[in-house]
Amino acid sequence: MNTKNILIIVLIIAALSAAIGIQFAGKQQESGGDPQTMPETARQTQDRSQPEDEGNLETVTYSISYKGSAYAKEAWVYVPAEYSGSEPMNVLYLMHGSQGSGKQLAETMAPLFDAWIQTGSMQPMLVVFPTYYPDRSFVVLKYSEDYPLNHFFAIEEISELVKTVEGSYRTYTESTDDAGLSASRRHRAFGGYSMGGVTTWDILAYQADYFAYFIPMAGDCWLRRVSDEPVSDLLVRGLEEGEYSSDDFRIIAMVGGSDGTKNSIQPQIEALRREHADLITDENLIYWENEGGGHNLESLEREMEHGIPYLWTLP
Repeated sequence: MNTKNILIIVLIIAALSAAIGIQFAGKQQESGGDPQTMPETARQTQDRSQPEDEGNLETVTYSISYKGSAYAKEAWVYVPAEYSGSEPMNVLYLMHGSQGSGKQLAETMAPLFDAWIQTGSMQPMLVVFPTYYPDRSFVVLKYSEDYPLNHFFAIEEISELVKTVEGSYRTYTESTDDAGLSASRRHRAFGGYSMGGVTTWDILAYQADYFAYFIPMAGDCWLRRVSDEPVSDLLVRGLEEGEYSSDDFRIIAMVGGSDGTKNSIQPQIEALRREHADLITDENLIYWENEGGGHNLESLEREMEHGIPYLWTLP
């Protein structure tokens, strides 16, 4: 095959990748490393049998102010077929990675949720897909530049999102003020992949009053960028200030066995268990390695399938 034909094939593959929404990013590891391609979120292209009852994808809108400018935000909501509005439903908030979007991740995961609910491996639940980008002009190739947006989302934006969603759907909160959201925290989870995983650790640190379940995948905590304190201390600060016991939360941390981010996540897990053994236990901190998994869409799907059954199981 001559050079011209090879070039044509490469261009065709690139065009097909773009058509299905695959986005590429470097290895998501703050300490650096050899770059690798990573489809952060992509439309599902595998052959799957269609469930009899399919959920719907809907949107909610809200407004934020970031660095003195106003932005209209949109989040996608997976509404399972079992949702009627007459009974309350648990809520999972799920964040995309670098260069991704809530829409892309919602379109990827919705068919999987339909299938998992049909087989009984997932309880019916509302799943919210936000974005940490104020708008698409903030999307950059260098994923590490996203962190100020991840941090802002976790400390400022999340409360506006939760109040919007849970004021629009029937959930377990009786009111969307701080007291109502705190009282219903056991019915609320936050998770994310890659830079969404980084966001999830910040949510644990700052929003323990709102959430009882945390699913960080393929991303470690970057709070060392904003504080000199040990990361393990920062992560449990909100739990300690809220006087929560070891039975009041669950962290399901996951990463691919061949994912470079494992080298950052493992020491963090070990430090939490070592430095805060009075609060962190084997029951409330689950760590799972997706054997052979990389930093890619397949790993995201496998880790979500493994982690979801841990939700809504606190005593």
